[in-house]
Amino acid sequence: MAETAQKETAAIPVSEKEIKERVHRYYQATTEDYLRYYQTDWHHHMHYGFDRALPKGGNPTEHMVRYLAGLAGIGKGDRILDAGCGVGGSSIFLARDMDARCYGITLVESQAKLAMGFSAASAAGNPGSPRAIFAVNDFHVPAFKPGTFDVVWALESFDHAVDKEAWVASMFEILKPGGRLIIADGFRASPPDDPAQAREYREFLAGWAVPHLCSQAEMETYGARAGFHLLHGEDISADVMPHARAIFRFGLLFIPVRWLLRKLNLTSAEKLGNAYATYFQYRTLKKGLWSYCAYCFRKPA
Repeated sequence: MAETAQKETAAIPVSEKEIKERVHRYYQATTEDYLRYYQTDWHHHMHYGFDRALPKGGNPTEHMVRYLAGLAGIGKGDRILDAGCGVGGSSIFLARDMDARCYGITLVESQAKLAMGFSAASAAGNPGSPRAIFAVNDFHVPAFKPGTFDVVWALESFDHAVDKEAWVASMFEILKPGGRLIIADGFRASPPDDPAQAREYREFLAGWAVPHLCSQAEMETYGARAGFHLLHGEDISADVMPHARAIFRFGLLFIPVRWLLRKLNLTSAEKLGNAYATYFQYRTLKKGLWSYCAYCFRKPA
């Protein structure tokens, strides 16, 4: 496992401090791309969409949140930690539509400010609904007491965890008895067949500041060792594939432009890496090098 992780992280910093700095730089540089090109400025989500049973004209990213909320059994008044909240899409939706009390944390101050603004606007349009709260905090060491939350929500943030097993164990501690951990993210699958596939996989991970992916078997082992019961584990790659294809098309358009701008020192390495990642995420997902899975674990009551 250590050898696999080393190969996967060869293109990005190897120390915990460097990886966290890389994640911070990535989101600081690219959040404006999400706002402008991913329409995050109005739907506030920064993750894959879920196409299974998507209503005609529905928003696939919001549909993903709704699906995961069903797995976690989220209800009125539940205290939720949105661990790695981006600009607040999940928390805002869960507070507005499910009357949950949501606390979102992110490494990036500009994201927290955007999330607070989006939350305020959403609450203004829905009088009486709870308002999500956001703060800057490292999700590896969240500033909350044991037994604080009913749900820990990690939608495409778990992949940024440096020590994934330690992170799962720390989430167990801050959950109440009977609390649930919901994770939707990429997981390592088949090894690359050749050096070209290995390079594509590295470009995909490095471009999105992901240190490494664990396998589904490792995920389930981490949960069990922490003390969780597995309620749900599902490969939903087919349900995100249409969205992955749409993101891939952005890469086709943006790589040449970003490459030239980088040569002229007019854009950042993070923006160029993001363009490469949008391209390679789809190619590597189609080739089975990784899968997209949804997990729900429960802490014993």
